[in-house]
Amino acid sequence: MTRIIENLVLYGLLLYFLYESTIKEWDPWNAFVVVFVLFVAVVTTLMPSLHASKTSPGEYPYDD
Repeated sequence: MTRIIENLVLYGLLLYFLYESTIKEWDPWNAFVVVFVLFVAVVTTLMPSLHASKTSPGEYPYDD
């Protein structure tokens, strides 16, 4: 449950930065960076194959 709240806070913060760099004061480079970070965050969240599962520090995650 805390992960969901943390993600909502982080996404809200990124959306606020997007609002500031597009509507409040036009800054296309900052807007591009924020949109790119949002895109990577959403893709990483929605694609379960990008999540590391069943690994621990010092353990090689692939079978040889």
